[in-house]
Amino acid sequence: MQNNMLKPLIYFISLTVMSAVLMGAMPILMDDYNDHPKTMPQYRDKCTICHVYADGSGPLTHFGEKYDRAGLDFTETLMNEFPNLFNVDGSKIVAIKISSRSEESSVPGNEPFNLKKYYRAECKNCHGKYGDGDPFQGVPAWANQKWIKNRASKYDELLDIILYGKDKMIGHDGKITHDEAKQLLDLVIKIAKKYS
Repeated sequence: MQNNMLKPLIYFISLTVMSAVLMGAMPILMDDYNDHPKTMPQYRDKCTICHVYADGSGPLTHFGEKYDRAGLDFTETLMNEFPNLFNVDGSKIVAIKISSRSEESSVPGNEPFNLKKYYRAECKNCHGKYGDGDPFQGVPAWANQKWIKNRASKYDELLDIILYGKDKMIGHDGKITHDEAKQLLDLVIKIAKKYS
């Protein structure tokens, strides 16, 4: 009888200890990003670099998956693939922000821009395939009449959010050009109108 009572208690203690260990591991990874000399200051302490949700839960982002496959190491290949998260050329951060607003067709070293592939890899996890978002995690739905009426007309503001981020969203500045960000916003508006 006493042995049967001990099993649930041992199970509970084991789960509690394992949860504490796992929860303690993620801040260490965030510290690794924060302390790296090439990271962008505006993304420090943002769990959404690797995770879909700001609290560090949910599926991994495209970067998070690649970082995991790289053995949780910021390799040169990984950093070069994500120039929006790392200052890979050593220039001042302000210079990166200005240069990305140029009208060039793509970021040097990257494959040609594929709009739909980029949306699937970078936007769909949080915003959903059809712009339905996740209101429980603070990710707004934009495929609705209210968003189209109140937000879609604020093109420049939305473009800045795509490039430089806002709240939980990480900007894509440095990863895509200004023209590519416009293409992405046009796709978002198209999806919103189609599925609202």
